[in-house]
Amino acid sequence: MGTGVKIEKLDPSRLDDLVDAQNEIFADYIIQIRSSRQFFIDFQRSVGGSMENVLVALSDDRMIGYANPVVDGPEGWIGGVGVVPEHRGKGLGKELMLAAEDLCRKKGAGEVTLEVIEGNVAAQRLYEKLGYTATRKYLTAEGRPQGFEGFGTAPKPATLPDLLPMHARAYAGTCWQRRKPEALAQSAKGAEMYRTDGGFVVLRVVDTTGFVPFLGVVPEKRGKGIGTALSKFALKRLWDLGAFKVAIYNVNEDTPTLRLLDKFDFKVTLKQIEMKKRL
Repeated sequence: MGTGVKIEKLDPSRLDDLVDAQNEIFADYIIQIRSSRQFFIDFQRSVGGSMENVLVALSDDRMIGYANPVVDGPEGWIGGVGVVPEHRGKGLGKELMLAAEDLCRKKGAGEVTLEVIEGNVAAQRLYEKLGYTATRKYLTAEGRPQGFEGFGTAPKPATLPDLLPMHARAYAGTCWQRRKPEALAQSAKGAEMYRTDGGFVVLRVVDTTGFVPFLGVVPEKRGKGIGTALSKFALKRLWDLGAFKVAIYNVNEDTPTLRLLDKFDFKVTLKQIEMKKRL
């Protein structure tokens, strides 16, 4: 790990130093990430994380790496880990991961999950050496809004309490970030929410980009066209709101999802591999 380097919990008063380190860490990342104090706070809220669990690596008081373990009962999740470029290749990433796992273990987690971008070979190899096994993939995709007519009965406007029970059932089998109620609550801020019998959708526009952070159908209602109808409604609504493109994140790579993406001519722009480890 290198002499003079220590790993400890983040001092909350040094959040700005962590943000600076993140921006240095991810400057050469596969996808563009630009952190900020509010971005990190919002991210923590969306996954049910806690500042007191964030770990940082210090070299002569300079932050050179971090890990963000999140614990929810028997489950742990690593919501980010990285090392600044000049300190890579010295084993610090491994030490941060081991420290994050140890924190999860001490807080009662028996299993840890993380996601790695497909193509980030060095990170995936590290996780495999630490005992993580790939379990499934998630997709990010982009497309265009469309002025659909005739998508069936329009969903009704909804509130967050209306959607939480459906979300818990519809997203039970997807990634950590999306199945957390905190994620739905965070996405609901500034968004429009709609529900129908057995399904719901959340959408918003930022500048000229539309987002569909959540679109779910409860298990017993699947295969009845509800997902297609909700998709048409969302794309039409985003069209009406002036969006030029639409982005969706972290959806399961399964046959129904792929068919839906193909139906609306959405292109996959990124794949993430979910990996798990028993502690």
